[in-house]
Amino acid sequence: MEIRRSGFLFLLLFLVISSCVSRREIVGFQEKLDYLEASNHRLERDVAALDSLLRIQLEENQKLKADLSSSLSSIDERLGMLQGRVEDSGYRFSELFRKMEKEELAPADTTGIPDSLKAKVSVDPQKLYDQAYLDFAKKNYDLAIQGFSEFLSYFPKSKSADKAQYWLGECYFAKEDYNRSLDEFQKLLQNFPTSDKLPSALYKIGLCYEELKNQLRANRYYKEVITKYPDSAEARLAKEKLGLEKKKR
Repeated sequence: MEIRRSGFLFLLLFLVISSCVSRREIVGFQEKLDYLEASNHRLERDVAALDSLLRIQLEENQKLKADLSSSLSSIDERLGMLQGRVEDSGYRFSELFRKMEKEELAPADTTGIPDSLKAKVSVDPQKLYDQAYLDFAKKNYDLAIQGFSEFLSYFPKSKSADKAQYWLGECYFAKEDYNRSLDEFQKLLQNFPTSDKLPSALYKIGLCYEELKNQLRANRYYKEVITKYPDSAEARLAKEKLGLEKKKR
């Protein structure tokens, strides 16, 4: 711009010397030049302002995209855990409500109960388990803990004992008592090594350690889920935790 202005002034000076233009015309040229320069400055300011607004908008879009990705990941994780709960084949809500409404008692399942204890047990194990699970579903975690604990005390070798042990861990996890939740999930690993709840328990142990700020141990259990149960839903969630699989967007 300075070069153009210098050239223009040189031209004016040449014209003045050559007497080709009047002083009024020179003043007119100068005013036009000043106007053009002012217009150029305004245009530069407007472009700079638009550029700044564009950068702000891009930053906002990136932030919204990151927030949306995080929300979708959280929803995906919750759906995975919900799927694990639904897969508990021993529980049917419709049958439970029907039995509760009619106050029907199913035959007691005394499989694996010592003979010395059978005479003392007057509670129906299936009804006790169902009631505890219903309390868990209603988020009455203290009642659910009491029910599952009684079930395990009376029926430690029942076919539903491993599930009761697992839901005990879930109850404490929901109460954010992660140390106690760890203990209950560890009992499942130790006492029920063939349970179909093991993948979920290993993954939840990883989550407990993560909540307790022990990422090293959390990663250890995520890797164990992937190694032992590579085709499970929990393995996919564990891979996301370890950054081995892209999260759904």
